[in-house]
Amino acid sequence: MVKKKQDSNTFEYNFKKLEEILSKFENSIEESSLDEILENYQEGLKLLKICRNKLKDAELSIEKINMESKN
Repeated sequence: MVKKKQDSNTFEYNFKKLEEILSKFENSIEESSLDEILENYQEGLKLLKICRNKLKDAELSIEKINMESKN
């Protein structure tokens, strides 16, 4: 079976990358340099913002669908 390349624009991809960063913080922060920690922190904030925006868009879509179904 051929695996599809994951689209880096999806919620799932960005959430997985965020989980990977959190795992690094939880499991191997002692082996990381301060620069690596700061870089991962910044990347994590960027990914968190992307995920929040995608969830907000999904919520708005659901609200729109619900409003349309009431009419």
